[in-house]
Amino acid sequence: MASKIKHLWVALRTMTQQKTVLVAPLNWGLGHATRMVPVIELLLQKGGRVLLAADKRPYDFLKYRFPDCEIIRLPGYEPYYPEKGSMAFNMLLTFPHMLTKARKAKKLLKEIINRHGIDLIISDNRYELSSNETYCVFITHQLSVQTFGWQRLFQPLITRLIYRHIKKFDELWIPDYKDRQRNLSGRLSHIKTFPIENYHFTGPLSRFNPDDKIKVNEETGLLVILSGPEPQRTVFEQLITKQLLQSKIKATVLQGKPGEYKTRNKKNITCISHADDRQMATLIKSAEIVLSRPGYSTIMDLSVFGKKAIFVPTPGQTEQLYLAREVKKRGYCYFEEQASFNMVRAIEMSKKYAGLPQLTKNKKLDDLVGKLLSRIQDTPSE
Repeated sequence: MASKIKHLWVALRTMTQQKTVLVAPLNWGLGHATRMVPVIELLLQKGGRVLLAADKRPYDFLKYRFPDCEIIRLPGYEPYYPEKGSMAFNMLLTFPHMLTKARKAKKLLKEIINRHGIDLIISDNRYELSSNETYCVFITHQLSVQTFGWQRLFQPLITRLIYRHIKKFDELWIPDYKDRQRNLSGRLSHIKTFPIENYHFTGPLSRFNPDDKIKVNEETGLLVILSGPEPQRTVFEQLITKQLLQSKIKATVLQGKPGEYKTRNKKNITCISHADDRQMATLIKSAEIVLSRPGYSTIMDLSVFGKKAIFVPTPGQTEQLYLAREVKKRGYCYFEEQASFNMVRAIEMSKKYAGLPQLTKNKKLDDLVGKLLSRIQDTPSE
């Protein structure tokens, strides 16, 4: 009897001490949401109550991936990638709209904190989601925005704006290795002076676990992973589909549409609207080569398996162009720009590259999440 009472007391005490963590990724494609998977998993394993906040495709992904977590819609600015012209110039024109969206999200955040009793906010690249009412962690790899040509004139201004917002957070987490020789993000994350003193390199963040045993399907040849905002996701899909049909290369195309679960065959192409993490890991590991955008989250995912890849940067997306050039310079992967992309040539050229360096289990993140929960656990709730 005494033992049962003791167990009940421990359970009740744990419930009263449980802290609520709001996790909110940026709504620019799926990458910011997928790389939050290991963070959310560790928060749950260590006894945290996780409240998810997202919109559109990230909302669909997180709702499916974590069905036991409460999730709310928190809209934010979603960029429109023009089919032609400069992405930087397009964003400059829409800056007033970005500010309006940020103010609305800030107002919603205050309501969420009060309604749900938020003890901690973890924001992945949502600069507007800081608060004086609770402890806030900001996650980003974009500390030095890479610009090219005339856009370099705006780089100092962009950096000042980014740092001004990061300084409103209590901690900064950088999803990469601290080691400059081992890192994946290059100049994006490895800078001389950081915006705040309380910063930590978490190691690369991927939804995939290097220790998981994944079955290999030998029938998979080329795997195409589509991602990113519209209309460029669809533009890229149409380009790839046309060249696949012309070349008759057998391929599997992951369309990146969470919320849809369809598979259809079209001659030499198998199209899958969305795959869960286990299915996607099997497809990636089984593929001889992967063709995708060089988004940073995609690079981290492919590095779990040490894959060979062909990268085609989103037109106007300077970060992707920088990353594509960087992995090519290091001898990891081949890339071509979309305007001149030729699939047959790209596949042949990719054979000369070694593939991405394979990641090991991330122990640094486990330590950071544990310390973070201990910090807020010691802070009494209002």
